[in-house]
Amino acid sequence: MQQVFAQIVDYAGLFPPATAEMLGAVAQYAEYRNGPDRALLGRFVVAASRLEEFGKAASSLSREASRGAPWPLAVVMGVNIPDGLALIAEYERKPPVPSVIEAVELRVSAPGEVGVLASQLPARWERYLEVPHAEPYGPLLDAIHAHGVGAKLRMGGVTPDLFPTPRLVTRFLMAAVRTEVPFKATAGLHHAVRGLYPLTYEPDSAQHQMYGFLNLLVATTLLRLGHEGETAEQVLRDDDPLAFERSAEAITWRGHRLDVAELVAARQSFRGFGSCSFREPVDELGLDRVG
Repeated sequence: MQQVFAQIVDYAGLFPPATAEMLGAVAQYAEYRNGPDRALLGRFVVAASRLEEFGKAASSLSREASRGAPWPLAVVMGVNIPDGLALIAEYERKPPVPSVIEAVELRVSAPGEVGVLASQLPARWERYLEVPHAEPYGPLLDAIHAHGVGAKLRMGGVTPDLFPTPRLVTRFLMAAVRTEVPFKATAGLHHAVRGLYPLTYEPDSAQHQMYGFLNLLVATTLLRLGHEGETAEQVLRDDDPLAFERSAEAITWRGHRLDVAELVAARQSFRGFGSCSFREPVDELGLDRVG
């Protein structure tokens, strides 16, 4: 089962609600890279504007930052693409620590923008364009597919209005599977199964229904296997942890058995998710209990 969740969590500790200091986030990532759950750890997510700061913080760790393979980075870019590319080029000219930029992420609002953005971003990176919470998704994902890039879906945030409805998420998943567009998710996915959780880490934080990454993986897998959108939406809405039975060989949701091979294949669509916490999703998954 471990291969199903390989490198599924991109560590985004610098972003809300954690909003960790750079040195603390870098130290945590170094610890996770050498910890028992390192197989689930993906990239370190950092804004292009903070690459220099990242390099200095990672350099201060010296031995920890240099152990193992180069650090994989996912760089979030702002609206000024030339400035972002210049910051990346400056960082790559002489990386202060062994690291490699593997992916870049930025927002897109309309199909006509996709080609313009894709043409500015080198194909040596995985390129993920964050789509708005609005239907229809088809034309936008058709354009994303045509230009050989991926999509990114924001699943929540620190206020309720940032959460897309299950219907919108279902429509996105249906379009992504139909067009064979790889996607990553971000925000609001700290938990394995959908439920009512605090929006921030503040003691008096408001609570909201947050999506579970198991729900998202199972819904994507079922769509890839030919199930209807109605079934996928039911999965996304399901907040009963007991509905997701896990073993070393399969995940079974309400009688639908998905074996390891089918779940691994679904990772060609659902590449992973960004989370400002690594331990929360990994601990809730409890992989050591399912093999």
